[in-house]
Amino acid sequence: MLAAPPTPMNAAASNAELPASVLVIDDDPLVSVVVERALEGVDFRLRTAYDASQGIEEVRAERPDLIVLDNVLPDGLGVDFVGRIHEAAPEAPILFVTARGSGSTAIEAMKLCAFDYLPKPLEPAKLRRQIQRALAHRRMLSGDYAGVVSRPAIDSATPPRSPEGALVGECPAMQSVFKAIGKVALLDVAVMLRGEHGTGKESIAREIHRHSSAADGPVVRLHCSGMEEARLDEELFGRATPAGQPTVGKIAEATGGTLLLQEVGRLPLLIQAKLLHAVRDGHYEPVGAKQAQRVECRIIAISSDDLESLVRSGAFRSDLYYALSSFMITLPPLRQRMSDLPLLVEHSLRKLQNIAAGFGVERPMVSEEAMRALCTHLWPGNIDELESVMKRAMVEQKGHLLLAADLQKTINVDPVVKPTEASRDAKNSTDWAEFARMRIESGVDTLHSDATEEMERKLFARVLQHTGGNQSHAARLLGITRASLRKKLRLYGMTAQQDES
Repeated sequence: MLAAPPTPMNAAASNAELPASVLVIDDDPLVSVVVERALEGVDFRLRTAYDASQGIEEVRAERPDLIVLDNVLPDGLGVDFVGRIHEAAPEAPILFVTARGSGSTAIEAMKLCAFDYLPKPLEPAKLRRQIQRALAHRRMLSGDYAGVVSRPAIDSATPPRSPEGALVGECPAMQSVFKAIGKVALLDVAVMLRGEHGTGKESIAREIHRHSSAADGPVVRLHCSGMEEARLDEELFGRATPAGQPTVGKIAEATGGTLLLQEVGRLPLLIQAKLLHAVRDGHYEPVGAKQAQRVECRIIAISSDDLESLVRSGAFRSDLYYALSSFMITLPPLRQRMSDLPLLVEHSLRKLQNIAAGFGVERPMVSEEAMRALCTHLWPGNIDELESVMKRAMVEQKGHLLLAADLQKTINVDPVVKPTEASRDAKNSTDWAEFARMRIESGVDTLHSDATEEMERKLFARVLQHTGGNQSHAARLLGITRASLRKKLRLYGMTAQQDES
């Protein structure tokens, strides 16, 4: 694509009559085409750079109103060039896009103050909304705010990378979780992680720690249930000795790092009062001590309980609830992110390679029939249950190809965690109140498109079930073309039998 002639633009140009200037930094020329289509009917000027070096030159010359930045470029990763882009145009919002992204990429993008992170393939409607929001943000900064825009200092050292595959998920709900991690990781605030048992809350807590400024410090965990009040008090806050020096409690042990409080909703009320003082005021008193100690760690509270009901019943303090939930991340249950199931299965197989190696198997696999069997299960135990099923099946099959019959035997064992009433028809229905609540609490700004995708996914699944996988018949019932249906199925990671015709 030919670049438009350069037109210098000062900091207030967005408020002038000039059209908005958009710079795409991506070695894939189709991305510029998608941006053009997304902004059809909008007056704007588009420029394209095909690597980071050329992109930085364009930023300095053009001072664009918006930058669409790919993360995987011929001369490096986009996240490694953000500091130089911010130096050249600190007021320009950045939309990250990438085809080979991960949870870690989304976190790094948001830590570096990206306006948003969009995985490829780009959806024109969603891209248009985010570009319009970014340009509105840019216009606000162009008036009285011009010249006072500041960015957090960006460490020139290589940012911490998550272990490969540590974060798995491409569905909108998990992308919102990854973005939330990036937003809060470098902030000195308490975090509340919510979600059902087995959804990976502790893994997310450790990712927040990994991407924080205290990443070199310890991660200390304390389970808040099943312990006597006096023992829990001493375990958390420590105890003063006759010499006046307290024994080390978990909160002191986590100095310079992160303290994870699991099942915080089970804390006795007396301990809740002391924890409130620690979170809100930054000080705590060990048992028997006369002098308060300073809190020098980050506190992440984890809960699978309905804390709001506990507050209403008086079992959990409302002031502690608000202190801990100033930044809240809610993890979706597995039944609400079934498009991620193939990724999660692959991730589980990688984690179980040592078992497969014990049987002399280099690469265990799952058959298509087995994957369909996995997709029909409700997974009330979430990711914990999935990994347990995969491990049992691998042992049964001695590490080779996992077949549907073998997986079905492990799935059909009487479940320890019973499916809730709300989850029994989860394949083709959605608890919309819960769906909206989770995304609102996660700070998502794509609720409408997420709801549309959820509705279409469930509708297509039900219609394809009715037609026995016949896409032509399904397309006729839906009133869309077969090509449109297939495009949607690919987008949502869904599979169906090919037409017999």
